[in-house]
Amino acid sequence: MIFSTQDGAIRSPVRRAHAETYLLISLAAFAGSVMVTRLFLELTGFPQLGNDVLHVAHALWGGLLLLVGVLLPLILANGWALRLGALLSGLGVGLFIDEVGKFITRTNDYFYPPAAPLIYAVFLLMVLLFLFVRRKGDPNPRAEMYRALEGLAELIDNNLDERELELLLLRLKDAQTAELPHVAGLAKALNSYLSQTEIPLLPARPSLWHRFEASVDNLALRIGRAPMRMLILMALLVLIAGSMLTALSLVIGILVHDELAQIWQTAVFSRVDVQSGFWLIARVLLETLVGLISLAGVILILRGQELRGVHAAKLALLLSLTGVILMSFYLDQFSAIFKALLQFGTILLLMVYERRYLFDPQEVRGHYPKPMDYDAKP
Repeated sequence: MIFSTQDGAIRSPVRRAHAETYLLISLAAFAGSVMVTRLFLELTGFPQLGNDVLHVAHALWGGLLLLVGVLLPLILANGWALRLGALLSGLGVGLFIDEVGKFITRTNDYFYPPAAPLIYAVFLLMVLLFLFVRRKGDPNPRAEMYRALEGLAELIDNNLDERELELLLLRLKDAQTAELPHVAGLAKALNSYLSQTEIPLLPARPSLWHRFEASVDNLALRIGRAPMRMLILMALLVLIAGSMLTALSLVIGILVHDELAQIWQTAVFSRVDVQSGFWLIARVLLETLVGLISLAGVILILRGQELRGVHAAKLALLLSLTGVILMSFYLDQFSAIFKALLQFGTILLLMVYERRYLFDPQEVRGHYPKPMDYDAKP
């Protein structure tokens, strides 16, 4: 939607080129900083930097990194400033939010149980934002002109590669259809100059996300369709077994209160509060639902209805990641990290299999070509 002010100036937002790459860097830095910080503190016995009066919490270092990450792209116009700012911002958010338990409790309780699911919920929201930004919509002439002008910075730095020039020309071609004649005229002039002038070009260098995506696709090709399908089935069977075992353990914990039940419960969970009945019952229902939907996915894949089976499996994993894992972080605390990572890996495997083997590649590559279109590797 394009909206203008009374003086005719257009104020509608425009998504930055490579926004998904910057978000991916922030996501990885955020998740890595939380996991490394928790692991370091656990291994070292939770040391404190300070003395009897002062305590320099790592949230302060996170705030400092956030400040630098925000100021860099405000001061510098270079592309590397955006990437470095994304990295520092992700690290800063991770270090800051890791101590959220201290900020929401009167006793400054770092180990406050709801802190873990709150951290995971923020990460999940960032993942959803990344998936939303990564979606490619219909080209907008004004937005494409913005991104074309941003891409010219690589030309000024003598850092333009073949793919960037290709994308730049495509963006300028779209921008020539702009309603404002001066925008269309500028796009036409730039397109003419770039098409007719000999420009020094570097070899194609895909973005971070495209390199990751292409490497995963190439790995899928080397593994082959049948082994990937078997790997998916094994992962889903593990998910089914885990969901049913967890549901059974929670039911035993709720209904039975003898020593044997406690031993069984301790073997499955690192921390369970049996008294929080509502959340335990909700988790039992969710775990059972995830297991049943995953089982339906397995049956559909085995019957040859692979697309429907993959969709069912993705639905089960989304329910688990947004519901079950969120509760797991409260009940099991940070031991749920490994379970979340396994499920994120499984849903990535399903997405790669779906794109590579169940869809026409031309239907899913978007408006502009991806690096795999002209990579040297098959």
